[in-house]
Amino acid sequence: MISRGQSSANASGGLCVLKSLRALAIAVSVGTCGCGVEDDSADNDPDGSSDTDTGTDVDSDTDGDAGSDTEVCDEQSIQLWNDPVRVMILIDHSATMSGSKWDVARNAIYNLMETFAVTSLEFGLDVLPDASSYDCEVSAPVVIDSGPDTETDISDVLAAMITTSSTPIYDAMSTFIDPDYAPGLAANLYDKYLVLVTDGMDSCSSAVIGDFVSLTSLLVGMGIKVIVIGFAIDSDPAQLDAIAANGGTDFTTYIEASDETSLNAAFTAIGSSIVNCVFEIDAPDASADPDLVNFYFDEDLIPMDDDCSSGSGWRWLDADHTQVEFCPDTCALLSSGEVEEIRATFGCATVIE
Repeated sequence: MISRGQSSANASGGLCVLKSLRALAIAVSVGTCGCGVEDDSADNDPDGSSDTDTGTDVDSDTDGDAGSDTEVCDEQSIQLWNDPVRVMILIDHSATMSGSKWDVARNAIYNLMETFAVTSLEFGLDVLPDASSYDCEVSAPVVIDSGPDTETDISDVLAAMITTSSTPIYDAMSTFIDPDYAPGLAANLYDKYLVLVTDGMDSCSSAVIGDFVSLTSLLVGMGIKVIVIGFAIDSDPAQLDAIAANGGTDFTTYIEASDETSLNAAFTAIGSSIVNCVFEIDAPDASADPDLVNFYFDEDLIPMDDDCSSGSGWRWLDADHTQVEFCPDTCALLSSGEVEEIRATFGCATVIE
């Protein structure tokens, strides 16, 4: 068991979450469960009187109560993890984003990283134009590549950054075609996303709508899906809609945000839609019983729901019991930022929805 943002190697009596903020791993180890059943119908009474039956105690404990209080469950450890989802935030810090808009945008990114701290999301940050540029320059290396444990670095960079001049959306997106530009994002074998946050259209290139469509489709073909947030946009959003429509996600138009509340809601909607709630488990010992597993979010038991018909709970995804999925409502709870701990026990009967 750990709290959000902590890591632990203690595997005693239940769950140990082996997690460095982003790469979530859960070690499920056995504890002691009140699963035993005692039979004292054949005891010799301790006061000297004799039982009327001739049975023999089924327990052999010596604690004086002539019964077994608990039964030790089959001891073993199970490693459980889920595949990372890498998210590159490409944010416009041009002159039109200055003042309160920039402060709101930075705070929304801080909130996004905090909200999804116990999920599979791994963040990166890039800006347009370059952090040190006052024109359309985008040639600098990526600010922070997507990967585990980047939250502090991203926060520090954003806190020190000021807005600059132009809005080179097309050129900034084009940099991600080169896998060496952001190798952590490019190399991820699983899901990866480029989230563009801007308040307007490109002010640097001569690219037309068709160019944005082709560029976005090329990125999607490389496995990088694209989502667009238009934050208090001050110009024609046609370019943003063209990008979103070809970004390979359910967000087929740009997500409109006008203030702090709606920008936070936009980020939360994105995070909730892409977080991975399927977990892989090392094949347990042959003696392990898949009907003896329970999961907890904080102190709340998450029951098993084999077909997720209730919308909540969890289920096995494969016959070998190596994949667990949290159902949609439970996944949303995990993504809400309200869950401080994930716990599990192995050894006592699974609670069914």
